[in-house]
Formats: sequence, structure tokens, C-alpha cells
Amino acid sequence: MARKIVIVGGGCGGGTAAQFARKTDRTSEITIVEREIYPQYSRCGLPYGISGIIPELTNLIEAPEERLRKSKIDVHLGSTVTKVDAGGRVAHVSKHDGEKLELEYDSLILATGAKAVVPPIKGTVVEGGPSDALKGGVYVLRTIEDAKGIQSLASKGKRAVVIGAGLVGLEVAEALLIRGCKVTVLEYLSNCILAMVDDDMAQMMADALAKEGVKMFTEYEATEILGEDKANCVVANDRKTGEERTFYADVIVFATGQRGETALAKDIGCVTGPTKQITVDDRCETSVKGVYAVGDCTEYPEFITNEPTVSGLGTIAVKMAIVAGVNAAGGDDRLPRGFLQTRATEPFGCQVAAVGPTTAQLEQAGMKPLIGKVRGFTLPDYFPGRKEIYVKVLAHPDNGRILGAQIVGESRVHMRVNAFAAAVQAGMTVHDFSKLETAYCPPAAPTIDVITIACEAVRVKMDRMSAAAAGQRAS
Repeated sequence: MARKIVIVGGGCGGGTAAQFARKTDRTSEITIVEREIYPQYSRCGLPYGISGIIPELTNLIEAPEERLRKSKIDVHLGSTVTKVDAGGRVAHVSKHDGEKLELEYDSLILATGAKAVVPPIKGTVVEGGPSDALKGGVYVLRTIEDAKGIQSLASKGKRAVVIGAGLVGLEVAEALLIRGCKVTVLEYLSNCILAMVDDDMAQMMADALAKEGVKMFTEYEATEILGEDKANCVVANDRKTGEERTFYADVIVFATGQRGETALAKDIGCVTGPTKQITVDDRCETSVKGVYAVGDCTEYPEFITNEPTVSGLGTIAVKMAIVAGVNAAGGDDRLPRGFLQTRATEPFGCQVAAVGPTTAQLEQAGMKPLIGKVRGFTLPDYFPGRKEIYVKVLAHPDNGRILGAQIVGESRVHMRVNAFAAAVQAGMTVHDFSKLETAYCPPAAPTIDVITIACEAVRVKMDRMSAAAAGQRAS
């Protein structure tokens, strides 16, 4: 009898899991249940759809229904799994047209994703309406429909306020700027993208915002959205001075994080961990036999600290989906012992890439890193078009093992961080990496790349520390 696999969620996690389950078992019955009306599409591309860089939002669809059906993958769009009978292995589905289905399964994959978090700020939701019904003019960005709504209000001369200066917040701010809006960003913390890089590296992004005419107010807390039927301004407090300010807006976008959709998993009996997301093992299996989970709704150890971590990265969701799809179909695939969290963004002409924990995250885990930071160039001094690039390496003070790296520049940043990702995963030290033989030709790269120079800076620090310690012992 053919194996039956049901996948809850048809985003990049669910769609990828389905395709790798099919590659593993050509005879299995695979069904995707997706609550949106669109099949698998790139959420990461939504800001570029808003801006118009990608002409149509539907261009973001990566796995059209026809392609899935050619692979004999059944898809129910606009449908919701309302309940799962884990004992009987049956998923109960409610379709948008009212039809009810009961899908039997041998393996269940939860790719339920996440929902945007909106702080409980006065005036954000429709008075007397559902708790998640945002007032007109107020948006989050998770779906194509969200992007369409933002587009409908974003045009030349309009005022836009983005609340939150993480990766999504800045990418949305850039999209609104491209559409001709006057953009203001409000950030609760002391700088932008602090979950991604250290403050000194983040400041270069902050400078890029200012250069493009985007006003960013850090250490500001939004306290109220004003406007009757439609929002027209944001009231915020300066956390440093206590001063209250009003920011007028035609469109308001909350980019204040996301929280995994775990309700269905909890109903089944899946264990959640310290992050309140679904705990999975290296096979992506939950605590319930035959139930797998992938992506934003899960937690898995971070490679360096070994702490349970939630990732919103599409790359990690896809890696988990491959493993879950193979195993749900009877194969045996495994995740690495932890994820590196290799990440990148490039709004406002400023490229930022990083791998591993930030300094603050390492210190929180009880690891105080030795740091090397250098300024270099993407090309030789004599070659036209060279750009500044800053590289920061975080290393273990005792053995020089590379714990993380952060790079900021105008070009050629992202592939350089991939080299550091390989180094971190391989357990390389700054001594090893400083001797790395990198590719060179004048229009592509300098003879000695800045990534090796940064490691050399840490190595020199370590040598000085060793010499000083030896001198103290001798005296």
C-alpha cells in the first residue's frame, strides 16, 4: 500500500518537503494543505514586489500548482487543517468553499510558518472587531495580500512610517522609498539590525539610510495609532528623554518580528522548547512519532552556542524541509548539529552579511570573543571601481577558533561571508584562515583579500596576549 504524506503549509518549507518526499518515494500519496490562495512563493521577495523591482507579485510564485501536480503532489489551496487525530493519523481539513476532508497519513509534516507580531498598541486594530483586524492603513508584511495592500497606499509624496528596523523593516522602508514615499523608521533599540550585526557595523547601515533621506528614530517606542476609520499618524515616545512625538502617515507598516504558528502542533502533543517553538531532532521529527516540523515554527540548536534558536531564514527552512521530506517518505537524512544563521541584506546600497552569533549573543552565552576588525577594498588600489569593505571577525580567545564574522560594504560582500560560513562549520582558526589562498585577478579581487587580513589582525592580538602572559609568568 502506498505511503500517505500530509503536509500542513505550502510555503518554501512545505513545498520543498513535498518535492523531496516525491524524489525519495515515487509511489507515495503526497498532499499539501495551504491556507493561502497561492502556491509556494518567496516571502523574502515581497519587498521587491512592493517596490516594483519585481514587476508582478505573482512572479514570486516558485512552484505553480501545475508543476506540483505533474509530480503527483495534490494541493488544496485556501484550505485549513482544523484538527489532527494523532492516534488515528487523520488530518481534518476545511476548504474555502465549505467542503470538509479527512486525510489519512502515515507521515505528517508541519510547515505552518509564522505570523507577524504586532505589539498591543492602542488604536492598531479595528475597535469592536477581531483582535487581528488591523485598522485601515496599518499593515504587516507576511503575504502577497499584505504586499498588495501596502502597494495600494504607497505612491509618490505619501508619508510612510515603518515600525521596526530589522531586516524586513529596512527592506520595506527601501521599497516605500523607491515608490516615492517620504519614509520614517521607528526603532525601539539603539540602532538598526542589531539582531544581525554589532552596533559598530549596524551604524554603517544607519548612515546609508540617512544618506538616502530616510529618517530613523532609534530608542523610540510607538504607543498609539491615531485615526478613526483609517490610521493617519503614529504617536511615539523617545525612550531617552520621555518626549512624545507624532509622526503623520498615509501608510504604517509593523515590522516588529514574527512568532511561529504552533497551535496545531501543541494540540497534537508536540513538545515546545525554551523559545516556545516546536522542538525537533536532527531528522526534523517532533516528539510525536511520524510528525515532522520545519521552518519558522521550529527551534533547533545554534551551531556555536548550542542554544535552541528560532530562525526566520528561508535557507534554513529549505534545509529542514529537505530532511523532513526525505525522512517522511521512508529515507534517512540528517541536519547538521546546529545552524550557522548565515544571513545577508542590502537595502539603500549598503550590503551587510554575517554568520554566527553577534558579540552580544556570544557574551550572553558566556563566551567573550576576541575581535579583529579591518577596513579594506574589493579591488586592488590601482583598479577603477574599487569599494570600501569592512570585515569583523569574532574568535575564541583561547584557541582562535572562528565563532562568527560580519561584513559591510557597497559590493562583493555576500560571497565573502560564505567563506567564513565554511570556516565556522569546519572549526577553522584565525591562524588557518589568515593563510587561506584566495582567488585574485585585478577586476575581481586584490592579491590579499580583506577576509584573511581580518583574521591576521586577530592572530596578532593572540600572539601579543600570549607573549604578555609568558612575560608575567617569567617575572
